[in-house]
Amino acid sequence: MNKKIILSSFASLLFLSQASNAEIKIGKGSLTFNAGIASQYIARGVDQNKDAPSPFVGADFTHPFLNDSNIYIGFWTSASDFNSGAGGQERDYYFGVNKSFGITTLDLGYIIYNYPGLDASAKASNNAEYYAKLTIAPEKQPYTFGLAYYQDDTGGVKPSATTKSDRNYYEVNATYDFGPVQSLVSYGVFDNDTNITTVSLSKELVGVGFTLSYINAQQENTVALGSQLNKDRDYITLSAKKVF
Repeated sequence: MNKKIILSSFASLLFLSQASNAEIKIGKGSLTFNAGIASQYIARGVDQNKDAPSPFVGADFTHPFLNDSNIYIGFWTSASDFNSGAGGQERDYYFGVNKSFGITTLDLGYIIYNYPGLDASAKASNNAEYYAKLTIAPEKQPYTFGLAYYQDDTGGVKPSATTKSDRNYYEVNATYDFGPVQSLVSYGVFDNDTNITTVSLSKELVGVGFTLSYINAQQENTVALGSQLNKDRDYITLSAKKVF
């Protein structure tokens, strides 16, 4: 992706930042949109777009459901070219329900990852997961703690006819609001693939959220047994996102 596309994406975000919130009310529910660009698209320690900047857009619909809970459905798409013949795009579809119990929020859902244009040999990259996320946010405190678990729903990865690798993901995370900036620290384990440590700082400027991240990815397994990393890697990424 060339510099003209990067500058055009940031210019578009700055233009959108001048617009008022475009949340659309549908009955008691609300529809929101988001758009942004990342200097690199890193997912679970793996570069998804060959070290190139990745623009993305998404939409979410949320509706109240019973007491202190919401149901939601969403769509997100980004430039993605880590698979040969992937067509340069990833499309995610997800739905779920979240409910608050005092200072604790539980989020249960299902997500589908789709890569249109994959050739027959790479179709296994299309996959899906169940997920559960727990967040603890003490009242009047600047910090939160979280746990996340993603259960593979596509039978793992089969690098050979006789070998199968589970592809579940586990994460522990914490955030702290320093006032001028917000921080995030997380540690994740992607079964038979990568161990990922992330440290991020975020700040909103002119209506756009900017996030600077350091990501350390350690190879947990060999490529022959399903790892998407051929060596340990470190990344420093910058992303910009506008919700409207």
